[in-house]
Amino acid sequence: MTYLRNAVDRLAWRKSCPSNSSSRTSKKYMLSRLLSHPLVQLAIAMMVALGVVVSVFPHFIPQLSWAVNYAVLLMLFYLAAGMVFLFLQQPRLTFICFAGCALLCFFLKYSVKSNTIERWRQMVIKDRMPPVQDAPEVEFRAVHLNVTNTADASDLLNTLRQSNADLVSFHEVTPDWGRLLQDSLAASYPFHHDMVDIGLFGMAIFSRFQLTDIDTFYYEEIPNLRGCVDVEGEKFCFMSVHTEPALNTFSLQRLREHLGMVATEVRKMEMPVIVMGDFNSVSWSSEMQIFMDSSGLLESRRGFMPYSNGGTSSFFDIPLDHIFFSPRLYCNGFEVLKSKAAHRLGILGNYSFKPLATHAKKTAQ
Repeated sequence: MTYLRNAVDRLAWRKSCPSNSSSRTSKKYMLSRLLSHPLVQLAIAMMVALGVVVSVFPHFIPQLSWAVNYAVLLMLFYLAAGMVFLFLQQPRLTFICFAGCALLCFFLKYSVKSNTIERWRQMVIKDRMPPVQDAPEVEFRAVHLNVTNTADASDLLNTLRQSNADLVSFHEVTPDWGRLLQDSLAASYPFHHDMVDIGLFGMAIFSRFQLTDIDTFYYEEIPNLRGCVDVEGEKFCFMSVHTEPALNTFSLQRLREHLGMVATEVRKMEMPVIVMGDFNSVSWSSEMQIFMDSSGLLESRRGFMPYSNGGTSSFFDIPLDHIFFSPRLYCNGFEVLKSKAAHRLGILGNYSFKPLATHAKKTAQ
């Protein structure tokens, strides 16, 4: 009798409890009702709008100006959220997230100043036109590395050797790193100049070709290294720049002044120039936009998506280091250098000289 009574009780309990499918349906219904509530939709719309505003107009809310560095990640998050709301049959929230994604996409597209279309056109021309034997193209490869990106010096040096770079810029070079680089790279890079420092602003330049007119100019106490290189009869100048990170309003103003000084020095140069270094600011920030407009330089990156620039970049990469180049040069390629352990080491750009007639024609147009 006890066994039968227990069996009847279990059967009655099962009948009184909802099934798994009905439980899931109930939870989905409750979630749908929650997301359909006007206050919830208003809150989500305000958060999406806030993300767009602090990315496009970061100076409206100085405390959140750092959010502009994550504009690409925010755009991708809005896209993923819109897909989720589409699956949950929430048309208003889907539209809100897709609209935020579209606004950030347009902002990023028109904020990154590069000659991507011109590069594609030149690539097509090179593929279809036979090479001219009488006028070989002079190319050089420039690399920028920050030695603090890795704790394995051999890994960094091996990556550098594989890059086949002609000009290398190192940042945050301490006295120990300076001696190591000189001992390890003397055979491959016979020309070099360094300014070691125990702080953040130690620099070094290594080159396969003769370095000339090496000079240093300062923004207050921060050094900027510049010089010229002769590559097979073609000359160009370079600058190695390391700015302070913009952590607050005061440091943001210092960043603008520093970039303004560099732009002034660039305008004084008559030869083609590349400017490389750790700028602690993304390509689409207003500071970098003003710098490129005032200096007349172009960004070597082809776009704002990390994977569009070669290498093994992840979606979480924040491009704070750059190589800018003058319109008298072609940028034939750009990539992010990674170590064997997939750690980000630096960036590489491949450049060639424009014929003067072609550059004059483009300038006139």
